[in-house]
Amino acid sequence: MTELNLVSSNINLSPYKTEMASTQAVRAHNLSSTLNLIRDRGSITRAEIIQITKLSAPTISSLVNILIESGFVREGGIGLSSGGRKPVVLEFNYDVRKILGIDMGSTHITIILMNLKGEVSQRFSYHMDVLTRPEDVLKEINTAVKDILQKAGLTGRDLLGVGYTVPAPLINDKTGEFITYYMPAWKDVHCITAIQEMIDVPIYFENDANASAIAEKWWGCALGYDNLVYIKLGTGVGSGIMINGEIYKGFDGTAGEIGHTTIEADGRKCRCGNHGCLESYIGIQGILSDARHALKDDPNWKDHLADLDVKGVVRAAREGNQDCEKIIATAGWYLGIGLANIINLVNPGLLILGGDLADAGLTLLEPARKSLVERTVGFNTRTDNLVIGEMGSNVVAIGAATLVILNSFQESNIYSTLRNKE
Repeated sequence: MTELNLVSSNINLSPYKTEMASTQAVRAHNLSSTLNLIRDRGSITRAEIIQITKLSAPTISSLVNILIESGFVREGGIGLSSGGRKPVVLEFNYDVRKILGIDMGSTHITIILMNLKGEVSQRFSYHMDVLTRPEDVLKEINTAVKDILQKAGLTGRDLLGVGYTVPAPLINDKTGEFITYYMPAWKDVHCITAIQEMIDVPIYFENDANASAIAEKWWGCALGYDNLVYIKLGTGVGSGIMINGEIYKGFDGTAGEIGHTTIEADGRKCRCGNHGCLESYIGIQGILSDARHALKDDPNWKDHLADLDVKGVVRAAREGNQDCEKIIATAGWYLGIGLANIINLVNPGLLILGGDLADAGLTLLEPARKSLVERTVGFNTRTDNLVIGEMGSNVVAIGAATLVILNSFQESNIYSTLRNKE
């Protein structure tokens, strides 16, 4: 349950603020905290809210009336009585608004429509060259968003907001600018501005690995963990680091670039220009380079190497191809080195693997665990906290959508969130 820090209605008002502004701030805080309490519990009585918040019965009555009028809360059944009249149970309405989550990867676009309970009702996914075609990508997103809303019988007024993720560290999460070192065609493209021209709702922007960590924390294998690291194994290798329940971004937002930590001093050249980066061994380019070399004389593969992708390598390993098994096991061994560095530095309670390579399961996990054990200091050594994520290919899009929930119910946004959609 969310920890509450409610402000009572008899606080001392600052002499530098007007009474009206202070009253609105108090009301916003209490509305936000009360709504989050009801959302976390799913159902609760007014008496229980009073007991937890320590606010007065008239204050809670007024707050609940506002929340019911907004549609986010509704009266449900009758609860158990502890003496006297049986109380009416308040329920959070998880379907009062929907959310769009947009996952813009390096080679794909995935968009989901989700309710406030994390349930996905519509999904669109399309593989395309995202890196060099920003105009086409934004057109594709525009078309997909319109199609999803039309199929669901919704308009923009039915949306609480949109979450949007990109495969790079952010520059400005208000305009949608991000570091375009690997995506130079996107320089000066303001993603949020482009989306707002399509649909006039709040838009929240994040890096894909951070969004994945949020998704697993809210809905997946990281429930109950406040300190975790999500490692996204894709075109690049990134990580979302969560410390004390908050995403850690570092000084200027580039924390988590585990793929560019050095694991071989004079190793392979990485796309970043350095040598020996983890990504050069376990990112898509490294895996496919190794796989094409290993399979060049295989009669089942030699004529199809240009079409080979990581899913194909994983599938071949599952079907017993020893070369592909060895490639994945070697990647796992290198991965373990990177994970050991994370463990020694951050001490996370959970390490989560995601991305196409993670579908290799134990073929990847076992050598990673062995390598990890060899390199972590004794008091940090354990392997039971290294797991495959539960959210699958929707993890980034679900994390993007979850950004909307995280932001919409904060006190700074609560009044706009509670507006009547009619």
